[in-house]
Amino acid sequence: MDLTFECEINGRSLGAEQIALLSHQREIHVLHELKRAGARLERDGAPLSDDAINALAPEAAQALSIAVRRSYSFEDYEDMFREQLAASDQMWRGLRDASGDRPLQPCVADLTFHGVSYDDFARNVHSMAPFLDGYAQCNPDHFSIKRDGDELRLIEIFGMCGGPSALRLSNDPGVVVPIEHDESYPVEFAGRGALRDGMDAGNPAYHQVKPIDGGVAVRAGCALPAAAPQAMVEGHKMHLAIEFIGFARYVAGYRA
Repeated sequence: MDLTFECEINGRSLGAEQIALLSHQREIHVLHELKRAGARLERDGAPLSDDAINALAPEAAQALSIAVRRSYSFEDYEDMFREQLAASDQMWRGLRDASGDRPLQPCVADLTFHGVSYDDFARNVHSMAPFLDGYAQCNPDHFSIKRDGDELRLIEIFGMCGGPSALRLSNDPGVVVPIEHDESYPVEFAGRGALRDGMDAGNPAYHQVKPIDGGVAVRAGCALPAAAPQAMVEGHKMHLAIEFIGFARYVAGYRA
């Protein structure tokens, strides 16, 4: 059975064509960011110009983007994006300071998938295999991830806004997130995000998974500081949708 999905954000449905168009736009954007940072972008042995990047068809852009992002290590990205990551650290600190005691802003994308089993999906949520093995293919804004003890260290763009962030994600069932726990979802993951120096970044994750007839439902969620711009909040809802569609494709056997 082919994998199919339905996506709802803010009470509105987003179709596969809309998701595909946005994903393509992000692939192009990330290719430009990689080139600007000094990454090698070539096709048929020749360097790609900015115009050539913009002209890439969706499948070609995705294939190139994934291949290039996979070709660098976590440490390579720390070096390539040294200035951007330092700016990101300051951004998160600024958002925390400006937010004070105001509540976090929720980001939620509701998805249903057919063509993938609940058991397979839940097993992959626990193992995190789609992220550890397929991080680049899950989302164009994913650069690199690695396990560090009980933490996951990741470099990605949040909310399709600004440059990459370097964060540490740890499992934390007690984390406070402004997203209601639905008892019909038997699997949940709650995680705390921290900056490289260990400071709480104020962007906890909270995902819920449940079986449905012939597939699985996912409530993909996280929260951002009260002072985070609305564009970032809305953008990260889309980020979550793209990410878990990529996650489901990995579980269903698609390998980019």
